[in-house]
Amino acid sequence: MNDLERTLEKALEMIEREGLTRALEPGGGIDFTSNDYLGLSASPGFREKVRGNIDREVLSAPASRLLRGTHPRHLELEEKLAEFKGTEAALIFPTGYQANLGLLTSLLGPEDRVLSDELNHASIIDGLRLSGAQKHIYRHIDPGELEKELARPHPGGKTFIVTESYFSMDGDIAPLKRYAALAAKYSASLLVDDAHATGIFGPHRGSGLAEELGIERDCAAIVSTFGKALGGFGAFVAGSRVLVDWLINRSRPFIFTTATPPLLLAMMEAGIELCAEAAPRTRVHSLADRLRNSLADGGIDCSSSSGPIVPIVVGDNEAALEAARALQERGLDVRAVRPPTVAPGSSRLRISVHADHAEAEIDRLAAALLEILEREAAR
Repeated sequence: MNDLERTLEKALEMIEREGLTRALEPGGGIDFTSNDYLGLSASPGFREKVRGNIDREVLSAPASRLLRGTHPRHLELEEKLAEFKGTEAALIFPTGYQANLGLLTSLLGPEDRVLSDELNHASIIDGLRLSGAQKHIYRHIDPGELEKELARPHPGGKTFIVTESYFSMDGDIAPLKRYAALAAKYSASLLVDDAHATGIFGPHRGSGLAEELGIERDCAAIVSTFGKALGGFGAFVAGSRVLVDWLINRSRPFIFTTATPPLLLAMMEAGIELCAEAAPRTRVHSLADRLRNSLADGGIDCSSSSGPIVPIVVGDNEAALEAARALQERGLDVRAVRPPTVAPGSSRLRISVHADHAEAEIDRLAAALLEILEREAAR
């Protein structure tokens, strides 16, 4: 073992002592962990649509989009995505992480000011760091603090507000209409990560909370992903035509990466077609409410969350891991979420309800949670 490996081994031992070791473990049992909110990824209808889409496609894209990687299907799908999100244009990125990095590092610079929710996703945090912009982190979904900061003079650069719409670890919703009004009042640009809301909110297209609240054109940019409710892989940024043209010319994570292959475009298109159906959206909200009500009857309050994400904060790292292990032993695949994904002292069970869960599976999970958490509390 060389010096580097010894250093890494010692650091890993420290991580293990803190109860924060990660490992790659295949899922087993009933899936209450993944972000497949509509249950599309394994549905026969989704597979049938994907197969139909790829019969006439080349499979790979062995170049970047600016060289030979742009297939006509990219352009067709980007038009559909703009219509889906209610914007002028859209641009596909390989992942949601790259979409946020590509958006933030190309729009913001050291002279600009950005106001960011304290619980925003790591991809937003990293994008802001790389941009060099002047950051203020405001309290979670606190429009009062946000307005106080917006009212402070900022000579020179532009001002941006960046937030998730539906927070992935807490299942709560940002007051986007209020933020849009504040952005207009203080000449700021509102950037919304709609990833976890896409497919499960939106009364007509199911395109997310921007649609639900009617603020699509009030957002300078909306980031969405295909790898959650839409059942596929990849991401896109939606906004004005000039914004997308800017990203094509200045977004390094877009420019210097291989294009998304047409094989995946077939999955993307299938996802947006199927998520327009209202019944799965209605069902996943109903099942999640059923779980919350059952937990509330047993003394566990999850009322601060809504939609398919149901977090149960345990606090201690080991206690969260032990509860997750106990659930998995019963055939219920629930995972513990620990720092740095969440703040120290807020380790939790993050439950993800899917439209294809049976009511009996929801009831089984609720009963197991109440029993296991009561046992943990008695220790």
